[in-house]
Order: sequence, then structure tokens, then C-alpha cells
Amino acid sequence: MRIALALAAMAATSFPAAAIEGRYKIKGRNPGQSQVYRGEAAVKKLGDTYSIVWQIGSARQIGTGILTGSVLSVVFQAAGAPGSGGVASFQVSGGKVTSGQWAVTGGQTVGMEQWAFETGI
Repeated sequence: MRIALALAAMAATSFPAAAIEGRYKIKGRNPGQSQVYRGEAAVKKLGDTYSIVWQIGSARQIGTGILTGSVLSVVFQAAGAPGSGGVASFQVSGGKVTSGQWAVTGGQTVGMEQWAFETGI
């Protein structure tokens, strides 16, 4: 009985892996700051992983993610600046990335982002 319930719960939250692909409008807050930043993110499936590219003002971040259930886990860095990265964890709901938290390598506080699906890729 427990196995059947677990399988039913997993099926209810499953969706095609490629469904999260697309372009998103994002807004977020850096750790410890109240000012909101805005930008865009693009998600593209590449084999078993996802390529994520953020554009926030003139800054570009690139990342690689894995989707496990309803969580997209991502390691990222500033484009052209190895060693400047961090880690992010995003919630996926209805087959789209919705929100998450992130931290820079060595950081002790987290930033937050809200994502709004704009269009498919």
C-alpha cells in the first residue's frame, strides 16, 4: 500500500523533463540586500543536464543543472570568470521553474529569485 501511494505521488508531480526549457523573466535579491534586480534566464536541456544562462543588466552567469523530482539544482559562475560561482536550488511547479535560492561559493547567506515563464525555446 505504501509503495502504491508513493508511486501515485511521484506520478502526480512528474512532467516531461524538457517542459522546463524556455526563457524566463526573473527578479531577485542579493544576499543581505533589499534592492530588487531584474533580468532573464534561459534553460535548455542538454542530455541529462540543463544549461542555464542568466542575463542581469550587463552581467551574464552560466550554469549547469540537474533536475531531480521538483528541484532543479544548479552550479553557476560569471561568464568568463572561473572561480566566481556558486550554487542554486530552484523549485519546479507545473513543469516550469518558479523560484529558488542561491549562494556564492564560500558565502554564508542566500539570495532569492522568482521566475516567470515567458516562452519556449
